[in-house]
Amino acid sequence: MRFAAPFSRRDFLKTASTATLGALGAAYPKAFANTPDSAAPPATADTVIVLWMAGGMAHTETFDPKRYTPFRKGLPSNDVLSTFPQIDTSVDHIKFSEGLENLARIMDQGSLIRTYTAGDLGFILHSRHQFHWHTGYAPPQTVAAPHIGSVISRTLGPKNPAVPAFINIGQRFDVGESEEIKAFTTAGFLGSEFGPFNIPYPDQATDSVRPPAGMSPDRFANRDRFYRKLLEASPIYQNGSGFQKESLLRSMDNAHRLLSSPAAKAFDITEEPLENIRKYAPTYEP
Repeated sequence: MRFAAPFSRRDFLKTASTATLGALGAAYPKAFANTPDSAAPPATADTVIVLWMAGGMAHTETFDPKRYTPFRKGLPSNDVLSTFPQIDTSVDHIKFSEGLENLARIMDQGSLIRTYTAGDLGFILHSRHQFHWHTGYAPPQTVAAPHIGSVISRTLGPKNPAVPAFINIGQRFDVGESEEIKAFTTAGFLGSEFGPFNIPYPDQATDSVRPPAGMSPDRFANRDRFYRKLLEASPIYQNGSGFQKESLLRSMDNAHRLLSSPAAKAFDITEEPLENIRKYAPTYEP
């Protein structure tokens, strides 16, 4: 019996690489081919709403359900793969968990991404993973990384010159890991003018777009003048670049523009019909 000469490691890798590339070429998806047929449809969305759950929902109980076993006394925990049964969606072969019927009906208008892999950032602090997701940078960083909302703000700009392009609703900074959360809720090196307009409590949004109660416009303007004088003695003015100083001033000017604009009414939830509000918050009471 004759045996072929043994492969060296280098020969094996060379042969395997050639075979792999050949297989990929033969099965190259038409969707990725550089042909007119693969042209992307024209984009129609001009705004993005990100509903950030901060690590909340389990994928096996929402958009990637597994085998469902009804609960019974003594059921082994290893048999509990999903808490709810599966339901069909408007797309073949895509299943959701029971309770997401409204989303299931419009799945043909959306995309479900199941290929995301979290970075190896440990399992203790959620904030490290949140930093990575919101900025694209794995912490820690030697520079202030901008939030993805700030990148979009700088790239596309506002639809209304009086309204910030990046509005951050519901993010509180008086909770656990608040300093870490503040670290990624920023425009970072892009400049203060592209930072988020933070509204921690949606029902108090109007307080964010008007001077404090009892403060006259003249008094408010006077405070602004004093604040700008204080800035001249601040570290950013003493040690920052001209770009940082100008960006900070532009962010202040943007805030004043919003305060004096009719567009500020958009933050008043009482202007919205109650039936619309209760579609999102069924227990809301004005």
